Amino acid sequence: MNHFIMEENNNRLRLNCISRQISHEVAEYQYEYTPDPSVTGEMEQIAQLPLADHPFIHLHTFIDGSGIIGQWRPDSGMRKQLIGDWASPSEVNLSHSAPVVCFFDGADRNVLTVAVSESSRDIHLLAGVHEETGEMNLHIIVHLSEPAAAGHLTVRLDFRRLPFYRTLRDLSAWWDALLPDAPMEVPSCARLPMYSTWYSYHQDMQDEIMLKEYQEAARMGMRAVIIDDGWQTADNNRGYGFCGDWNPEPGKFPDFARHVRQIHQLGMKCMIWYSVPFMGEYSEMWNTFKDMLLHHDPVLHTGILDPRYPQVREYLISTYQKAAGEWGLDGFKLDFIDSFRSYPDTPAWNEEMDFHEIQDAVYCLMLGISQTLKKENPELLIEFRQNYIGPQMRRFGNIFRVGDCPMSGITNRVAITDLRLLSGSTAVHSDMLMWPAQESPENVAIQLINCIFATLQISVRLAVLSERQKKTLEHYLRFSIAYRDVLLTGSFQAKNPLTQYPLLSASKNGVHICASYDNLQVLEIPKDDCREYWLLNGTTADALYLEFPSESSAGLLTVYDCCGETVLRQPASGLVGIQKLAVPSGGSLKLTKE
Repeated sequence: MNHFIMEENNNRLRLNCISRQISHEVAEYQYEYTPDPSVTGEMEQIAQLPLADHPFIHLHTFIDGSGIIGQWRPDSGMRKQLIGDWASPSEVNLSHSAPVVCFFDGADRNVLTVAVSESSRDIHLLAGVHEETGEMNLHIIVHLSEPAAAGHLTVRLDFRRLPFYRTLRDLSAWWDALLPDAPMEVPSCARLPMYSTWYSYHQDMQDEIMLKEYQEAARMGMRAVIIDDGWQTADNNRGYGFCGDWNPEPGKFPDFARHVRQIHQLGMKCMIWYSVPFMGEYSEMWNTFKDMLLHHDPVLHTGILDPRYPQVREYLISTYQKAAGEWGLDGFKLDFIDSFRSYPDTPAWNEEMDFHEIQDAVYCLMLGISQTLKKENPELLIEFRQNYIGPQMRRFGNIFRVGDCPMSGITNRVAITDLRLLSGSTAVHSDMLMWPAQESPENVAIQLINCIFATLQISVRLAVLSERQKKTLEHYLRFSIAYRDVLLTGSFQAKNPLTQYPLLSASKNGVHICASYDNLQVLEIPKDDCREYWLLNGTTADALYLEFPSESSAGLLTVYDCCGETVLRQPASGLVGIQKLAVPSGGSLKLTKE
């Protein structure tokens, strides 16, 4: 195991390392801290981050950089390259990202994964190259509020040379074992395709028009509707000034409970959108809560509610509880949770608040929401959007959705993969898929293949799809449903994070599904325990390279186009070694073994 020394600094806290546990190249440094005004941390400046004003814990070390070519963070997105130690630190708290960084080598193996047990406090992580030595300069800064309280902190160091996705999966299980509340249970309906109104209609919704869309969505295999922003306001200008009252707009939905019942009659669930922190300037409740805000945003015409006030939490919980009961809702899309944070104009604590720390209040709010609503409906669905996807958030929601990335299949793919690697049993959903009216069915299929390892959310006007667009969508919806157990809960592997995961795969019970997003790579067909092999062509090329086992394969090879229509069926015998096979763009290949 690598030699590892952690330097410690803190302000107004007595910090003790109470144990060091090392086994199988995984080390855990356990600390306890207690308030102590006599301890004075020296003023520090770390990448434009001054330390000394508030109680903090600062852990610092250097790591041998040999073999490291990139770093993975939950919110790194398309940027997994190494950075200098002069870069700005990552900001993490309960409602943004997760406290982990994983250094990987050129063979997709973990070199070191560093994680922190504390996932609620404000944390700054900096892991950058120290130019003088080529080492990784690692800073972990845990900020505590005034007044500081006693607590514990564990730093986990995983040096195992396993595939990086394995170490991240094990990390998710480690957090689950540490946290007092179990992750929210995931009902089966959370892993079936859903229709969203956002990209297709934005705020311009009408009751009868939407019902026609739902009927077509149900016919195509979608099993839930997410009614997004716009149900609560007559204003269609994409603002948030009318958020806060949360009453259906009668000009759009004359009888909202009836609208939900009609969705249920189609065999679909119904979820609706709320911007949890926003209290709009034009809402009736503005005067009630205008002095209980973390921040006022005059551009968005809204305030950010301060959850440290019990009245704020009570109002939000009762609002959702009333909606679930009166309208028969199956779930909620709870948005903008990451807006619960400190701003320059955030007021100091006062005696009307029952929490000093914002993130402690957020924890209390979100736990109250999930526990209250689950009493109304044990099969409740709660969706959170990237990046409020950390280990604590899994306790309050059972769906993590990719952040908004309209029409960007590669962004969806990378974000889905990042979510899958750290989210354990929580259902991972794509951002809603949309495309131009004249888009080719092949490019529609490529978007769908980019998202195939997540539950698909669709947000296009279904009635105006071309015939081949519709066939393509129906084909991949059917595929995602038929193979959801493999795609969504199977053993998931992600290759080459630095090049945006050009190869993804999942396997379960002898079924192996692989998606290629780079037509120039050679894909190896599994030799063992594979009775059915699928290869999805997520590229614009009409051919892929496969390497067959050294002995001639026995079985049947079938090739499909983007619409799911068969273009080739032949025995697999005689196929040995590397073969270039004609697989249409957006299409797929199926190999069944005898």
